[in-house]
Amino acid sequence: MRSEGFEVYNSKNGSYYSFHPLSFERDFDIYCKWMDTPYVAEWWGLNKTRDEKARKLISELEDTHQELFIGCIDGKPVGYWEKYWLNEDVLSQYIKTSPYDQGLHFLIGEKEYLGRTHTSASIAAFTKMIFSDARTMNVIGEPDVRNIKVLRYAEANCFVQREIVDLPERRSAIMVCEREIFFAKFAKEDSYLYQPAKTTNARREASLSSGELFY
Repeated sequence: MRSEGFEVYNSKNGSYYSFHPLSFERDFDIYCKWMDTPYVAEWWGLNKTRDEKARKLISELEDTHQELFIGCIDGKPVGYWEKYWLNEDVLSQYIKTSPYDQGLHFLIGEKEYLGRTHTSASIAAFTKMIFSDARTMNVIGEPDVRNIKVLRYAEANCFVQREIVDLPERRSAIMVCEREIFFAKFAKEDSYLYQPAKTTNARREASLSSGELFY
């Protein structure tokens, strides 16, 4: 079953993080823009001709073991995301996996959204979306060991480095996020990234019922 849209609210910065399935017709232009950005091209290597990008993206969309998404912050498209089944991926030839483990890849293409405020929260939101499949016990990333910033963001979102493996295209740190550990930090409720605080009205009602003044 293909995924539908997903959105969570981050109460710590007041922003909404959402993901919708990528459409070639709607999203190809922004995909090209992001892939041509120097800091993205450094890691993705897709600053090629438009035709080459089109062939690559169509191939990715036709690959049934993965799903592609556009990530938005407060409704603005800011990044490209992939999630995939580990047992059907070439990575499973290099690491130990369990049934229904999923992997992820991502990029933030809009430079003003890079950094701890939004990159880290975007990772948490996408990981929460992956865990919406109750069968998935682990989410696994495999960033380049040289990409220190991504490794730090992963660690901030409950990913732990399990090992380092040499893949054909790079040396990767295998970062594993376990469901139980993730939801000890982040909300289980569908609409929130963090557990929502008790409302002021509830506190007011409790204080009135006890005869106390509430300010």
